[in-house]
Amino acid sequence: MLALALVIMVAGLAALPIDLGAALSAAPGSSHSAPAAGPSGVAPPLAGPAGSGSASSGPASSGPASSGPPSSDSPTASHAGELAQANSAGPVPLAGCPLPSRPPFTGPPIAPPHPPGLVPEASLPSPPPPAPRTHQLSALSGKGLWIWQLGSTEGGDPDRIVARARAAGLHQLWVRVGDSFDGFYAGPQLDSLVPAAHRVGIAVIGWGFPYLYNPVSDAGWSRAALDWRGPGGSALDGFSPDIETASEGVVLSPRRVVTYLGLVRPADGGRPLVATVFPPNDHFFATYPYAAMSPYVDAFAPMVYWGCQQPGDYAALTLQRLSPMAPVHLVGQGYDMADERGRQGSPSAAEVLRFLAVAKAGGAVGASLYVWQSLSDPEWSALSGFAWGATGGRR
Repeated sequence: MLALALVIMVAGLAALPIDLGAALSAAPGSSHSAPAAGPSGVAPPLAGPAGSGSASSGPASSGPASSGPPSSDSPTASHAGELAQANSAGPVPLAGCPLPSRPPFTGPPIAPPHPPGLVPEASLPSPPPPAPRTHQLSALSGKGLWIWQLGSTEGGDPDRIVARARAAGLHQLWVRVGDSFDGFYAGPQLDSLVPAAHRVGIAVIGWGFPYLYNPVSDAGWSRAALDWRGPGGSALDGFSPDIETASEGVVLSPRRVVTYLGLVRPADGGRPLVATVFPPNDHFFATYPYAAMSPYVDAFAPMVYWGCQQPGDYAALTLQRLSPMAPVHLVGQGYDMADERGRQGSPSAAEVLRFLAVAKAGGAVGASLYVWQSLSDPEWSALSGFAWGATGGRR
């Protein structure tokens, strides 16, 4: 998922007037915590045991999730102070910001990995025409959480994953299912996870990493993910390719990405095709192919990893710039950026609540955090305690 530091640090964030009073009226006054821990890094194939989930309740469902019983944990005094900060109208304090002065990186250039065999654009088939945007987006609504290492997520146990997601009031899980190196590899894990999630009304969105060296081949494994069927006919509730840039080894151009999306689209079966994209700060808004992609997708899922930006302002700017092109599901920061020479320490509960409040008030279809296995206790608490409300909708 992940040119993370670059996403945040390239270009400045333009000032954007927003009605913080209206946005923050959605933020809750209390929350519940639950522990989580784990490393973050470059996403490998899903690993670890698939867990003990078994029979399916039938085909994929995109109905609203049951929030389940809340946690009985009580917020600490310091956490209560963070919640009060989130409910205020001023800037949210950002620990570790501004970044300390560091000497420039002087080591040898690190070439990002990429598949062999670049297919020239002249050899690609003509992009299929875009299809009308008529799919239901209810699977994308409300709160969600991203998974990229299943074995590091509740021990890879689907029943534990689903139980915790339900207790947090999540409506969808975003699970990494494939990439250009290994194709679609997640079938055995999905066999257990998807039926368990569907039994309690939680949608499962598959996501993958196309490097676009061969957009036709990338479309093949992406379609395989959409074509996957588990016990009882269960299926993914949508698919989201993570569209990165050269910093992650991807050969991104409008022609390559449109060819890829156009070939994937016929396999969606009425389920949403969602492009995970860079946030539209000034640099990316001028250089990234949002406009070319928008006719081929049902929604954008921009990676709003705010670092030392104000989370509410970053969320509001993203919605302002991308909503005219397609519906938006915002993806917020749920990890520590220190390994990327970024801000040290995970975002506070106040930051997460401000992000969620502005996302909801600003018209986002839903919002989620990246990533489950590195989510801190305060982040879990904020995500669990925030009440998104009714889910559903079509556009």
